[in-house]
Amino acid sequence: MTFSKAIYLLIFVLILHFVALFSGLYGLIYWFDIVMHTLGGFSMGAIGVALFQEGIHDSKFKGRFKTHTRKWFAPLFVLGFVALISIVWEWHEFVLDVLVKHTVRQANIADTMADFFFDLLGGAAAVVIFSRGYEKR
Repeated sequence: MTFSKAIYLLIFVLILHFVALFSGLYGLIYWFDIVMHTLGGFSMGAIGVALFQEGIHDSKFKGRFKTHTRKWFAPLFVLGFVALISIVWEWHEFVLDVLVKHTVRQANIADTMADFFFDLLGGAAAVVIFSRGYEKR
């Protein structure tokens, strides 16, 4: 996964989000939020994979980390990146709920936890799909 391809994927997801937001699709289709969080996690996972492959991949590790880095560090890095972005997104939704009283983006804590789950599910899918072959580099 190249960084530019990951950015194009993110732009596609953001455009889809804005179209859905302004057309009221989130209110019409109750499960659309699940799809968007999964796609958002997937696009952030693609960016995380690109960051690892283009920036961190050649880092040198010593001791135990040297043998297991490619197997465990890359997926943990990507999922940690996705989790961080997911937390920031949920804060963003919370702030909008506080400032803009007529819309509710976070119905309850169960909705927020489901959002985190589907963000990480999308990120894990990106790890599986886009990380193939980097171990051999």
